[in-house]
Amino acid sequence: MSLNKNNFFELFGLPVSFEIDKNTLKKSLLALQKQYHPDQASSDTIPTQMASLINHAFDTLNRDDTRASHLLSLAGVTCDLNASINDWDFLDEMLEYRMALDDANNSEDLNQILADINAKKSAFNAKFSSSYHSQDWQKAISHAQKIQFLEKLTIDVEHKLTENLNTPDDDLYV
Repeated sequence: MSLNKNNFFELFGLPVSFEIDKNTLKKSLLALQKQYHPDQASSDTIPTQMASLINHAFDTLNRDDTRASHLLSLAGVTCDLNASINDWDFLDEMLEYRMALDDANNSEDLNQILADINAKKSAFNAKFSSSYHSQDWQKAISHAQKIQFLEKLTIDVEHKLTENLNTPDDDLYV
């Protein structure tokens, strides 16, 4: 495992690819955390800096959207995943998901929304990977933006699912 601070794939001993083995990523994280834990060194600041870099690199590679952005960066492609998306059909569909999320009141509905979003995200992951490999940077950026949108939507659905599980059913207390 190399300590290249610019290439997170190299840091974790992974091939530079959108498709990664998350189990290998996790095992490498644990090995690096053990090796660079601040308690392992004297008062040197390098282990603390490395621990921070390792955690940031893991978070980047663990999420599809940030991994896509990192890949584009390594290819020398500048992109702003927060830029406006100009695909009106995609935005309409995302608005429908948002409205369904607002209306969903039970775990079954939320799990169905989550499954639909994950399927959509998998499709865009495949499209990003294809665009990245063919070096069609405009399409790769567009797909990465959509993946980020879907990642954020996934987080919102999971948050509402957690809230649903933690909210007591009023019928039980009548």
